[in-house]
Amino acid sequence: MTVEDALIKYYGGRPQYSGGQLYKIGEKRVQYSCGKIYKVGDDRIDFSCGKLYKVGGNTVRYSGNDIYEIGGIRIR
Repeated sequence: MTVEDALIKYYGGRPQYSGGQLYKIGEKRVQYSCGKIYKVGDDRIDFSCGKLYKVGGNTVRYSGNDIYEIGGIRIR
């Protein structure tokens, strides 16, 4: 599962794309910095060692290399 797929599932909105890049999830705008997702709405997206680390202050848990849970919401 990609970071985009996990965020779409976490926020639960309909994804909208512009130019092949994720533009909105529901009513929340997706912003990029250096080719990576930086913000969704007002929530900051943090990466550590190339992996998704936090979403709006909520810690991301992994099962192996797959995203398992974000802030208590099961993704996988």
